[in-house]
Amino acid sequence: MSSETLKESEEDGLGFAVEIDRKHPVADQIYDALKRAIITTRLLPGTSISENRICRHFGVSRTPVRSAVTRLSEEGLIDVYPQQGSFVSPIRLGEVRDSHFVRKNLELALLREAAAKWSPALSAQARAIVEVQRQALAAGDIDRFFEEDENFHQAFAAFAAREGVWSTVLQAKSRLARFVRLFGTPSRLPVVLDEHLIVLDALDAGRIGEAAQCMEEHLDMIFHILEQLPEEYSPYVVE
Repeated sequence: MSSETLKESEEDGLGFAVEIDRKHPVADQIYDALKRAIITTRLLPGTSISENRICRHFGVSRTPVRSAVTRLSEEGLIDVYPQQGSFVSPIRLGEVRDSHFVRKNLELALLREAAAKWSPALSAQARAIVEVQRQALAAGDIDRFFEEDENFHQAFAAFAAREGVWSTVLQAKSRLARFVRLFGTPSRLPVVLDEHLIVLDALDAGRIGEAAQCMEEHLDMIFHILEQLPEEYSPYVVE
């Protein structure tokens, strides 16, 4: 390992390792690492975010850590309480519903615009993503499964030539992602693949309305998770 790159261990209890590349902005790397850990629920709601602990974990000064925590606080992923500390925010169900509204309406608009340009080549690209997603599930690589899930939905923004819209979708999606990661069930994952393929089958057949309806039903499955939320998870959520 070069002197420019520092790899930290998991010994301090944060639960994940990371590499800090000194050639690139350190604050951005800390922000990315913490956000990923929060969204993937490696850092659960209520987890204390001690700046000193993070400094030790990443081997950096307090300034980039404070910058990263401030950004995550602005995004609603960390709550900062003066003289008490910072904590991973609870999952706020009101924000989940609002974020879902934003995501669904933008994604359905992207799908309809992509449908106007649909072709066998676009179908093949989307189906290739689903196949990689299927392989990830078969290998038990859940992180990769969700990465490919995001790639599948992002593809419609690219097909519609609306890549700039995806950043807004992604901001809403980040609040939904940890809800799904924490409360979703393994039995749901194979169904996700089937739902993706049903959307593509409808697009291939030129049935745009049906494709949009299937996508809407696919995205609305989050409400089934809400309805079946086990009582033991209540400490992680607030209305």
